[in-house]
Amino acid sequence: MYKKLIVSIMLFIALVVSVEAKQHRTKPNILLVLLDDVGFMDFGAYGSDTATPNIDKLGKAGAMFTRYYSSPLCGPSRASLMTGQSPHQVGAATLAEVLTDEMRALPAYNMTWADQQQTIASRLKSAGYQTFVTGKWGIGDIGANLPHRFGFDRSWVLDSTGSSNYRAKSYLPHYLEVEWYEDGKRTSLPEDFYSSRNIVDKMIKYVDEADPSKPYFGYLAFQAIHIPLQVSPEFINKYNGVFDRGWNIMRQERLQKAIALGLVPETTTLSDGAHNDREWNSLSDREKAYWARVMQVNAGMLESADFHLGRLISHLEAKGQLDNTIVIVTSDNGPEYNTLGKTSKPAVKAFEKFWMAIEEWDVSYENLGQEGSLAAIGHEWASVSAAPFHLFKFNASEGGMRVPLVVSGPGVEANKGFVDSRAQVADITPTLLDFAGINYNPDEFYGRSLKPLLTGQSDNVYGENDAFVFEVSGTAALYRGNWKITKTPPPHGDGNWHLYDLAVDPGETADVALKHPSLFQDMLDEYNAYAKDVGVFELPPGESSRKQLVINAIKGTAGNYWYLFVGLAATLLLAVYLLFVFAKRLIKRMGNS
Repeated sequence: MYKKLIVSIMLFIALVVSVEAKQHRTKPNILLVLLDDVGFMDFGAYGSDTATPNIDKLGKAGAMFTRYYSSPLCGPSRASLMTGQSPHQVGAATLAEVLTDEMRALPAYNMTWADQQQTIASRLKSAGYQTFVTGKWGIGDIGANLPHRFGFDRSWVLDSTGSSNYRAKSYLPHYLEVEWYEDGKRTSLPEDFYSSRNIVDKMIKYVDEADPSKPYFGYLAFQAIHIPLQVSPEFINKYNGVFDRGWNIMRQERLQKAIALGLVPETTTLSDGAHNDREWNSLSDREKAYWARVMQVNAGMLESADFHLGRLISHLEAKGQLDNTIVIVTSDNGPEYNTLGKTSKPAVKAFEKFWMAIEEWDVSYENLGQEGSLAAIGHEWASVSAAPFHLFKFNASEGGMRVPLVVSGPGVEANKGFVDSRAQVADITPTLLDFAGINYNPDEFYGRSLKPLLTGQSDNVYGENDAFVFEVSGTAALYRGNWKITKTPPPHGDGNWHLYDLAVDPGETADVALKHPSLFQDMLDEYNAYAKDVGVFELPPGESSRKQLVINAIKGTAGNYWYLFVGLAATLLLAVYLLFVFAKRLIKRMGNS
């Protein structure tokens, strides 16, 4: 009797285990791919001159969004992506590098997460998922919010806003080094390191070591195409001649492509661009060659990332896992416009060149894209990358926040094509929880699940009167239906609020606030309520994130290289003393004569 009872219990346990294992196996794997500083039309399927065949294949098999918004800065975007919250709600409202002391004292800007902070990884892990992350992390203060504390089983991450793609070297004067961590511990890079290749290699390793009976969530965060732009010459040289016609012509071409593809309405017109844009034909032949080559490096680096992503996709396919994997590919914000040692104002450029000389960075034509190169595309090409929209990263303009989003995999309507419904970065976490079949309270999130839209059950998840807000260091926007209010501080804006009808003017060329005063005031009131609720810090007039970035960079450089300044001061004092002694003796000799 006891033997039968034991056997029955064992069979029951085996049945439960078998059912649970089957349930795990039927849950989809999830691969979230984040690229860095990729503009709206930078994927081939969106009309770019850059070859991205692997991303394009995913997009054409599923859905490609044309009204997906992310924060205009990487840290807040990543915080929102990982939590489904507004970045202010999780203390990561901007970058640590642009904070003032006053901002640091506020909850929205504390840059450090409490242990109980939930993420997409911790929520999926609680439901039986294995969780991995490789690549750029960059949320809050360096080392404060590492992924092993927030639900990731395995992690190999750069905790910085960026780095050399060939070694652990900072691209900013704020720091002497950048830090890579594996599972929460400092680690070194291999001798033959290249970011896109090794980030993918590590993800393949984690997937291969995973328990095949359980689903997994992989977060793959490329450094491409953040400053410094670096890639091997074979990828660069594929684009010889492609960008020689210059940014003025190519920005117009992107507008026409966007209209032809249906990415924007036919009424779309281009804005005037940035306040300090140069005419391509005003450049010398040497300058044209330089800037065309820079854009070749940019394109080559993105194609390289796509190539290495393709290796991962092929590996999953060979393992029989791809058909049960949801793949999301997007960008953290619009294209970078800053350069170092090239287009800054004279005083700032002198400081940048001083620091670059110390750290052996260069921006020479001969070394563009290679180790030691600090190449960046500058604001004119950034306006092409962001076309047909206005401005670029750091700004709450369409060019700074409207980025590509590709979603494919089980449950996603096949061959859905371009989707013009509104979506935002905070939507990703609830969307993935929904696809994984995990119950949650929608009120927990600032974002909404996009699953009804992706499965064809609904055309929109945001109604005409539903709003969402972005704010980073003084630049801000509120979206409601096709309406948008936004403000951009100097130097790229006037710091005032403007109203745009994105249904006809996604280029943000015609402020219609005076035509719709009640709507404008109502949206402004809604923004102010949001700002008060989440604790937005309003920058004083004349202040900006760009200005504070320079101030903090100078402070960091002074602290990092104090010995050089002490030596320089000592040398100057000695020179003054010797000059004084010489002058004194000369006067004495003249008096004796």
